[in-house]
Amino acid sequence: MRKVTNYCLWLIFLCLSLPVIAQSNLSIELRTGANFTNFTYQGNFPDLKIETVDNRFYGISLMKNSTNKLSFGVDLSYHRFDINTRYFPLDPESNSGGVRSNYWSLGPKMSYDVHFLPKFGLNLGTAFLFSLTNNEEYTYQGGELQIVRLGSGEPRVPVKLGGKRYIEEFTFVLRPEISLFYELSSKSRISFTTQWGLDLREPSIVIDLNRIEFENQTFQNKYFFSGSYFSTLLGYRYSF
Repeated sequence: MRKVTNYCLWLIFLCLSLPVIAQSNLSIELRTGANFTNFTYQGNFPDLKIETVDNRFYGISLMKNSTNKLSFGVDLSYHRFDINTRYFPLDPESNSGGVRSNYWSLGPKMSYDVHFLPKFGLNLGTAFLFSLTNNEEYTYQGGELQIVRLGSGEPRVPVKLGGKRYIEEFTFVLRPEISLFYELSSKSRISFTTQWGLDLREPSIVIDLNRIEFENQTFQNKYFFSGSYFSTLLGYRYSF
């Protein structure tokens, strides 16, 4: 299923790109960097945290320069993170791993250049993206989290989880961005970009742990990932 999704995304990207490729004044930009995401929390067992770790972002844009400042095109991006479940009183390295979440996004993009020095300038842009994820719904059946040892070295302390993870498999994302760029030549530039992806069908992930068993007591927590993110990226653009 994952391979089929990847092939479909690339096919859509190529189809959308054909009208742009057939014209001149093209540019292609590659970007990569850090992504920032987080879960919010409601409940009565604050020692159990769900966090996102190993956040990465990769993107490629194919643009048509309609004027020397305004550009239109298509954007394809991929970002990922791991969902980490952690019992907070332990040493920070003594935690459990989790599922990897992958998001692919594709859609139209526009941008506008503002020069304030001969080679320096700002690029203001926005993209409207269709986004897919490989996340799947999951039922917690009581044995998903087994704490190995406390920070003091005391024996195992089991934390049993019961509940369900709910997923929005697809959504729409509005992503404004601003870039500071430096022109290496008349055809190439490097850039530093900050962008904010706003999920329009939030939340993307809900983890409802309606039964947390710890030391003969029962608790309830609920965690939400809105689907929105913030990124800081380095990029390179080449114009044809």
